[in-house]
Amino acid sequence: MAMSRGRPAFATDDWMLEQQLRAEVEAEGWRSLRQKLAAPEPPPPPIQATVVQVQADHNSTGSTILKALVRFILAAFAAYLAWIAGVDARLGEFDVWMATGSTFAVVLALSMFGAARGFVHAAAETMRWILLIGIGFGATWLAFNLPL
Repeated sequence: MAMSRGRPAFATDDWMLEQQLRAEVEAEGWRSLRQKLAAPEPPPPPIQATVVQVQADHNSTGSTILKALVRFILAAFAAYLAWIAGVDARLGEFDVWMATGSTFAVVLALSMFGAARGFVHAAAETMRWILLIGIGFGATWLAFNLPL
């Protein structure tokens, strides 16, 4: 019974010293953290602006309507040539129309790929300028020849 009246194990001098050391280490950690956060960070190095020249895709620019008209005209011309070839070869009427229709569909589809796509773009630009010049000449002719 004499043992139970002594000091408990958690309040010994060693335990108190250990708690004191832990508190001092924790206080030092918080102090160093406050100093790190209070010190201004060096500014980041300046970012060099790089100029990137983007090459415009000429096939995706321009009038979609004009490109569609050019594709239709190309396909219709190819179908006309297929019709002439079918008639000249003395194919039956059904065979001629099948050749004409399939040629139209194939040329229309192929005009959206590869070199034909560049040709369609160039032809659409040419058609645009021809239309603008034609409208300009027509307006000029109307302005000078319209009876008032």
